[in-house]
Parts: sequence; C-alpha cells; structure tokens
Amino acid sequence: MGEVCTDIDDKGIATVTFSNIARMNAMQLGMWQSLAQTMTRLSADESVRVVILRGEGDAAFVSGADISEFESVRSTPDAVTYYDACVEQAEVAIGACSKPVIAAISGVCYGGGVGIAVSCDLRYASLDCRFAVPAGKLGLGYPLEDVTRLYRILGRAGVAELLLTARVYRGAEAREVGLVHACVEDVFAHARAQAEAIAALAPLTLTSVKMALQNLDQVPHAPDIESVAAAVTRCFESEDYVEGRRAFAQKRSPVFRGK
Repeated sequence: MGEVCTDIDDKGIATVTFSNIARMNAMQLGMWQSLAQTMTRLSADESVRVVILRGEGDAAFVSGADISEFESVRSTPDAVTYYDACVEQAEVAIGACSKPVIAAISGVCYGGGVGIAVSCDLRYASLDCRFAVPAGKLGLGYPLEDVTRLYRILGRAGVAELLLTARVYRGAEAREVGLVHACVEDVFAHARAQAEAIAALAPLTLTSVKMALQNLDQVPHAPDIESVAAAVTRCFESEDYVEGRRAFAQKRSPVFRGK
C-alpha cells in the first residue's frame, strides 16, 4: 500500500512525500484521503512556515491515480462519485493551506499528479520532467474543478491542448507553457532553497497573500474581502512589522516570529 509521509524540520519546513514507488508514486484512494488530512493539519500547525510536496525517489512526482485499484474502488457510479470527492478534497486542501506550498516535481507527473501540482502555489521541476493528462486515453471524465485549476494557469488555449491531445510536455517545454515556474538540474535542492528563503519571511505577510490568492481563485470557503483586509491590517499592527523596520535600519536580517 502507498502512503503519504510527513516530516517537519526545525526551520518550519514540512516535507510531504508521496510514497508508492513500485507504481511510480501513483495515488491510491487511501493516499488521497491522507493527503487531505495532512494538508489540513499542516495548515493549522503554527510551527510550519512552508510545505514541500514531492514523490519518493526521483523517477516520479506522482504518475497519476493508481489504475490497478479502479476495479475495486472506482467502477460503479457511487464509487466514482466518492473517489472523485476524495480527490477534490485533497486538491482543495492544498489550495486552502494557509502556508505557501511548493511542488518539487521530478520525472513523471501525469493525471492526478498534475492536479496536485497545479493546486500548489509554486512548481519547480527537474530537467527530465514529463507532464501529461491522459484522460482521453483512459476514457474517464475530467471534473470541472480540475479543468478550472488548469485554466487559471494555462488559459483556454493551453488547457485545451493539454486535455484534448493528451500529449506529453517534456523538460523546458513545461516551463514555456507555464506548467512550472522553473526547470532545474536538482529540483529537490532548488525547492529546499526556495523553502528556506520563504521560511525566513514574515509569516503574517505570507498568510495575507495566501488569503488574497484564495479569494481570487475562489477556493471553496475562501476568505472574504473583509477578512483579507483584516489580515493585511494585522501585518501593520504586528511585532514582525516593527522587527522588519528595525532590521532594515540596522542593516541586519530580520527574525520574524509570526506575532
């Protein structure tokens, strides 16, 4: 059985690993359910500053849903509805996370892996990355919510090509169409460096930015305009704002505490 593993270090960086290496980290139903629970828990954990999602090993981020279990968990109308709801809950939990979420994508990122990746705030990939949504090759329907997430990133022309052709986007091509922010030689080191830089920033500022983005993306239960404005006001009333000004004047790095 595959699993979703979590590690939180002393810098407040949480690493969530998709572990089903025998099947290229394909997502099983239990993994979707665990991912939703994990992201909800990390969102509420005040010790966490930033989250990295990655696959076990370097051959795959997530190769999609584990089709080998479809006959038992996704073969009847009710089972399809339940399965799709679990996938949607996981992807919504990623987008609704109060902390910045980075996808560190190595190798294969297909189907459900693309859905996970585009739910993240930042996406970095290895030079040998491969992206595809082969729904048309499997005969399954692609939910409106997933199409909408792709649409926000790729626009109509981009999402039409991705879904209607089921083609594979390789390496720098994924960067060119906007699927990822960068393709790098060592994606895990790059994601880690980005996470450390983010973890050093003011948490209240990052939270207010996430709230604004969630509002714009119309994430389910997203903060309303008044809540976003209150979060911005809280930044200016915080001890961190005082620390930021003092550090700038003293020409030193600030130490933010999220207060």
